[in-house]
Amino acid sequence: MHRNYFPPCPVDGPIEPPVPFGHMVLRGGVPKKCSECQHLFEGECTRYIDDVGHYLHLDHGPCGIDGPTDPIVYEDEFIKSKVEIPRKCAKCIFLDVDRIYGLHCRKDDDKWGDFKRGLDWGSWEPDFIYLQLPLPKVTTQDLSLFAWQNDKISFIKEHRRINPGLSIEEAKTDFVHFRNIIEKRE
Repeated sequence: MHRNYFPPCPVDGPIEPPVPFGHMVLRGGVPKKCSECQHLFEGECTRYIDDVGHYLHLDHGPCGIDGPTDPIVYEDEFIKSKVEIPRKCAKCIFLDVDRIYGLHCRKDDDKWGDFKRGLDWGSWEPDFIYLQLPLPKVTTQDLSLFAWQNDKISFIKEHRRINPGLSIEEAKTDFVHFRNIIEKRE
């Protein structure tokens, strides 16, 4: 789940007061700094969209509840998730799950409405950012990992395994593309 939060927002600015926002039938508020940002799009953020291949969650800042933010797989008596969430969120009374938003935070729902507060990852950051190839190509977490490790051979092997029929040259081109993104971030 952290793939929707990283790379983190580089923009400094006030979160409060929430700015009323609507998109289609969705109503609520967005952080003040997001309302003034060119990357706000339909209640999500387009920062780094060319690099990661998907929208990112808006930056709601810290939630104010103390606890460790390293990732864990959420599990309770009814659910075993396929995604990781911050450790402190696993036992939090504000953590909720539904079919549309998945695992999400209900803290300050009166402020944010349909544009849910993001989970608070604190100062934790992943070892590598999940990058995505354009569709119809398939991307796996291992593909991103090999690019971050600058392991061209493993990248090409994984690329060919998950994208049969694509050439080695295309795998090399995709590796260079991922490496360019990584080097730009470093």
